[in-house]
Amino acid sequence: MEVVWSRIVSVSGFRDGVFGVCVADDRVYAVGFDELHGLGKKRFRLGSYRSSDGTPIASWADEKSYPIASLISCTYVKGYIYAFGVTDKFWSILVFDRDLNLVKRVDIDKPYVTPFSAIVIDNNLYVVGTAVTGIDVNAVYVARISPDTLSIEKTFVTDREGRGAGAYTITYNRVTDRIAIGGYDRVEGSMNWLVVFLTKDLDLIKIVRPPVKGAITGLSTNPEGAMYAVDRGNVIKLGKEGELLLTSTLIQGVKVYSSQIGTSSIGLNAVIALDNNVFYISNDDLSIIDSVRLSRGPQMLTTFVGSMDSDNDKVYLGLTQVVTKDDWNWVVVALRPRARRRFRLFGR
Repeated sequence: MEVVWSRIVSVSGFRDGVFGVCVADDRVYAVGFDELHGLGKKRFRLGSYRSSDGTPIASWADEKSYPIASLISCTYVKGYIYAFGVTDKFWSILVFDRDLNLVKRVDIDKPYVTPFSAIVIDNNLYVVGTAVTGIDVNAVYVARISPDTLSIEKTFVTDREGRGAGAYTITYNRVTDRIAIGGYDRVEGSMNWLVVFLTKDLDLIKIVRPPVKGAITGLSTNPEGAMYAVDRGNVIKLGKEGELLLTSTLIQGVKVYSSQIGTSSIGLNAVIALDNNVFYISNDDLSIIDSVRLSRGPQMLTTFVGSMDSDNDKVYLGLTQVVTKDDWNWVVVALRPRARRRFRLFGR
């Protein structure tokens, strides 16, 4: 992977973190939080950068801070940026124009949801996350939202008979015309992978439970309709129906991106991010085609759950630079896959 540009953003002298990015025309938007009001006082933050060279264009931050607060996901539709965040009291839907002027905001306290991922299908917004449904019980939560009124038009919720479940990522499969949700559920106290297939009207098609412990943190679809799923222990290729096609425990990831546009620089392959490293992996056998280490010196780059995005030329990624336990910075990176003879990891 070639690093086209990298931008480090330090807002405060404390912990500033970034979760995800989204692309709109010639701009990249990053969502997260800062602690400008002081250590442990977090507030929503959104920044925009020129996609060609990473030049900062605009930023917005909430006036209020909370013990817990961050924008986590974002997307673009009808000329506006939609950002989703959560505090310790409520979750929020915010609308901005291209220059990050706040147009509208809705705060929702019930149900209490952490909105990890958002996409646009047919000019409708879909957000997926984990909802609190009881004492120490969570559920998969999916909402279809009107981009004009921000009203929640329809929801889908499942928690496997009250034993707990959650969702971190959403993808739309153009080949099958289905939505797929990646996350986890619990069986006898054990966390296991979960894939939920829905129609665009959020009607349940089926639930698939791949035989993998843990939780899917990233899920993305390629032009053939196959899906890449990742967590910190596995990279797995799933078929259109959620069947397991290929698996590797030698590469791990938190975020994954693949494009459904055949002309993309990624092709049928996928880009996977895990903290200090980014891997460009093959659709054929999950082997590494190319990779890059992003961190320099003693500072560690941490990858939070959240989106990656692309303009079909470059792939954009947000990470958090950890200098000390109380000093974090935003990092926004643009990468471009390089054609290179692939190499295999030992044990494959």
